[in-house]
Amino acid sequence: MPLEGYRMANEPGPAARDREAALRRLADLALLPSTLISPQERSILDSVLAVTVTRLDETIRTRLAERLAPQADAPRELAMALALDTVEVARPLLSEGLPLKGGDLIHVAREGGPEHRELLAMRKDLPSAVADVLIEAGDTELVARLLGNKTAQLSFRAIETLTRRSAAEPEFQPLVLARPELTVRLAQLMFWWVPSALRLEILSRFTIERRHIHNAMEQLLDEGASGDIGLDIALSAVRRPMQIDKPRLARILGGTSSDRMEELTDGLATATRIRPETVYRILNDQAGEPLSVFAKATGMNRKEFGELIVAAVDVRRGGLPTKADLERIGELFDTISTDRADFALHCWDTAIASEAQLPAGYGEA
Repeated sequence: MPLEGYRMANEPGPAARDREAALRRLADLALLPSTLISPQERSILDSVLAVTVTRLDETIRTRLAERLAPQADAPRELAMALALDTVEVARPLLSEGLPLKGGDLIHVAREGGPEHRELLAMRKDLPSAVADVLIEAGDTELVARLLGNKTAQLSFRAIETLTRRSAAEPEFQPLVLARPELTVRLAQLMFWWVPSALRLEILSRFTIERRHIHNAMEQLLDEGASGDIGLDIALSAVRRPMQIDKPRLARILGGTSSDRMEELTDGLATATRIRPETVYRILNDQAGEPLSVFAKATGMNRKEFGELIVAAVDVRRGGLPTKADLERIGELFDTISTDRADFALHCWDTAIASEAQLPAGYGEA
């Protein structure tokens, strides 16, 4: 529909009406099919309208934005001017308008207001470069909107940033876990600061049975240490689980050293070839799921697992588990497979070995 059919709510004087009519006519010309107007003429009209369109009534500007939105070859300068207009005018272009390309959307994300960024966060098929800008500038509510947009594309940098932010902004946690971009490494990193329900989800979705890898690389993986520390750390995530020596475990759990925490940490670390830092975090985690994983991964039976719980509670000097806690971690021990538990354990150990920046206090209650 031509724009001449729209009138301002407050009817302007004759001179203003003439100027408005001229601008509406220019807009109609700029939107003619390419077969009816040359690219050079359209470019001129685009430049003129981009700097004069604000003289039109908001209702007309909104209608103009609606007409531009489905046209991929629409005048770009005019589309940008309307995209930075009031949010009602900009909505058709920012929600799913075709004229705006990646760079245009980045410009709007940086130069527009909070409401413009909210519209972008919900835009269908939002490019990852635009999402990066929104995350850099966005508050918790805006980022939550972006995470909830299942069609938005997130870069690896974005998903890693939001994974780490979820330690301090727990409202992100279920949203980050639902993202297809979340990797196994980041999910296992996130494990340490999410509540028990989400921990169980991570252990269910982000651990695997590695039997195909084991069968295909059995001889190579069973050759032991290569002498290359970095390689050995990486390969630990795909080697077969190694059971702890039971007499040695009994001595470790039955120790009576004055520095019981150090004795228990170092003893378990040496016996299982896990870094002491990893064992220390497992022992000090108040919720208890890491103890279940560690016990199952190292081949402990139910009795030995119970002794490990007692030893961990003793060295922590506080945070006694409730009956519900014991039932929860006992059920996890019973249901998770040795291979999945071993995989999770070595993911944690690899993250620590790679000096991943875990948030301070993530293992505290």
